[in-house]
Amino acid sequence: MDTLSVISNFKKQRIIVIGDIMLDRFITGIVSRISPEAPVPVLKAKDERISIGGAGNVAINLISLGASVKIFGILGNDDNGNKLSELLKQTEIDSNDLITDPERITTTKTRIITRNQQIVRIDYEQNNPISDITRKKMARSYLSSMDKFKPDGIIISDYAKGLITKELCKEIIKLPKVKNIFVAVDPKGKDFTKYKGASVITPNQTEAEEVCGFNIVDEATLKKAMKKLIKITGIDNIIITRGKEGISYCVKGGNTKTVRSNVREIFDVTGAGDTVISVLTLSFLSSKSWQDSVRIANAAAGMAVGRVGTVSVTQRDLLDAFGNNRNLKPQKIVSRKSLFELLSHLRKEKKKITFTNGCFDLFHKGHLHLLNEAKNFGDVLIVGVNDDDSVKRIKGEERPYTPALDRAEMIAELECVNFVVVFPEDSPLELIKMIKPDILIKGSDYKHEKVIGSEFVESYGGKVKFIEQLKGISTSTLLSKIRHSN
Repeated sequence: MDTLSVISNFKKQRIIVIGDIMLDRFITGIVSRISPEAPVPVLKAKDERISIGGAGNVAINLISLGASVKIFGILGNDDNGNKLSELLKQTEIDSNDLITDPERITTTKTRIITRNQQIVRIDYEQNNPISDITRKKMARSYLSSMDKFKPDGIIISDYAKGLITKELCKEIIKLPKVKNIFVAVDPKGKDFTKYKGASVITPNQTEAEEVCGFNIVDEATLKKAMKKLIKITGIDNIIITRGKEGISYCVKGGNTKTVRSNVREIFDVTGAGDTVISVLTLSFLSSKSWQDSVRIANAAAGMAVGRVGTVSVTQRDLLDAFGNNRNLKPQKIVSRKSLFELLSHLRKEKKKITFTNGCFDLFHKGHLHLLNEAKNFGDVLIVGVNDDDSVKRIKGEERPYTPALDRAEMIAELECVNFVVVFPEDSPLELIKMIKPDILIKGSDYKHEKVIGSEFVESYGGKVKFIEQLKGISTSTLLSKIRHSN
């Protein structure tokens, strides 16, 4: 089966996810002073948002990839549990069998962010094993769903928060093994024996090294680790995710193989494991080929680490990537939400952010010159592109001549551009305030005008730079030539 057919078949798959569900909270604001009570920064909170994390993110990934999903997990009888439950109800995930345990709290990770930098994370969690009463209740509900939901595959997403005990693992894996249902495990901790009977296990390299007791430094130690993991777990199929090295796998005691990663730059590994196990599971169920499944999962992982935060890779991403033979390129066209998460990582890496914007209708040599020159002022160039409605309001009813997505895709193909975001406002000011660029770039024709966003950028020490225009080249002159030639 060809790769596009494998990816297209994701929508036929029905998956049960069982694991530690979490609430992710992000509080953003401005720090402008130190507390008089202690030498700590005072954050003036401006915004707060919440999202689904942990095993819930695996389920979100699967939904984004086109599958049908049912999730099992535990919530505390608390406000965070109620919020997480409401978030899940807003998705297409079947979360009707989640268990509320009054003796536990909902795992919650709160990240405090200023100027796109995380300054502290606060975790609320319990990692003691669940009670026998809760375990038996979950096992009964899970086993009942096997006949009603009729899954093609099971994913165990273990974040070591006390749910995935050895006893529960045995009950989760027992029936699927009898019915020959695929079971994939994203493991945690040092006791991998509890996953015995699963179809595949997908530790990252650090997790594999901790269990094996030695570092993987070359092909010899990689093969040694594979053999030891097979012996410890009794699982025939081992997948080890290795970051920049790609994904290594060993199937039923055969040769160890590695699919290398060609991703240009890793921005964030958050959620990459969730992406791998989701894509790997769907790919294997669709193709029954480990080689193809690892190759597709590796491409998806490359996309995931090219973004920041738990941003899902979609079925459309994969179809576009493989259809255009661009499966190893990071996604450049991003949403405003994804861009916000990317910026947090870029700031941590001390990257200098450069920003410019425009309609870019009828892309020409002058635009190319502007963007190539703009990249020279910083490490990362972000380009804002007006959407179609805003171009109409700015340029007139007959514009744009080129749809927004086409304009964004052309710009994203340029080597000098790192990220493209389409925005609906006439003015880029709100986008500039979110990005907080170190350098704001405009063409030299703006030198004698008040540049939108200049006061804001200069208020925190940023700079406005002007790029000299190429003489006689502009959209207006190009349009004039076209009209006069008709």
